[in-house]
Amino acid sequence: MKQLHLKFSERTEKGRHPASRLRKAGHIPSVIYGKSGSFSVSVDDVEFRMLMRQKGDTAATVQLTNDSKSVLTIITEIQRNAMTDRFMHVDFQEISNDEKFTTTVPIHVKGEAYGVKNEKAMLEVVRHKVTVRCLPKQLIGVIEIDITDLHAGQSIHIRDLPQFEGVEYPGDPKGVVVACIGEEAEGEKEAEDSVPKAAEK
Repeated sequence: MKQLHLKFSERTEKGRHPASRLRKAGHIPSVIYGKSGSFSVSVDDVEFRMLMRQKGDTAATVQLTNDSKSVLTIITEIQRNAMTDRFMHVDFQEISNDEKFTTTVPIHVKGEAYGVKNEKAMLEVVRHKVTVRCLPKQLIGVIEIDITDLHAGQSIHIRDLPQFEGVEYPGDPKGVVVACIGEEAEGEKEAEDSVPKAAEK
């Protein structure tokens, strides 16, 4: 499990203007959600950018601390300015070391599918993330899937994902994660798409 650390400051002022002042001062307005409610905080923009570089494309917990508190969290939402790509707001969810929680973990596909290499098939990654449930200490950063032996017409489902101690996959076990689509299936799909739908009466 990758655990990151970040300092936070509590804030009492809320609303657009106080938030704008925080951003101009180099801070990101944020909220920590927990069982006992939520409270407004801010985090340093530069420190948060460094944290996100450390995190990369992985699942991780974040230990938030200030002079009097320490809160174990996960990042649940990040808002960015579409024009400047600047961080505008961050939501953190409090979690407990001794309680299971639900989050998503990125899926990394490795290898070249046999069907793509030798059977003129096309690979489709249906899910780039998968939902997991576990204790914080059991959280894995990424789930790697080796697709080397995947033939045309075959798929990898949630039930086929690697098993890790204490980690559950609460989604539909039949849910497709990666599919190797053969020429026939692709042709049938295109044919279906080209058939005009009956006019509604």
